[in-house]
Amino acid sequence: MIEKKELLSENLKDYLDYSVEVMNALDGAPHHNEEETKIVNDKIADLKEYLKNLELSYNETSPFGNSFDREGLTDIVL
Repeated sequence: MIEKKELLSENLKDYLDYSVEVMNALDGAPHHNEEETKIVNDKIADLKEYLKNLELSYNETSPFGNSFDREGLTDIVL
């Protein structure tokens, strides 16, 4: 499980750093074998967790973050 950090900026940094890692893993996608495809899909799943932590952190920080209906906003397509 990926842990949410206390500060919004820390969660943003984690998301951005991991995004670069995922981007690098995508290199050569047309030539990936089954194992490489699984690794990339696992990384994408982890990236979604980082993004969820960023969203939660933002809503904890924003004075209006918890006042909006959140339904449907977590269905992210990458």
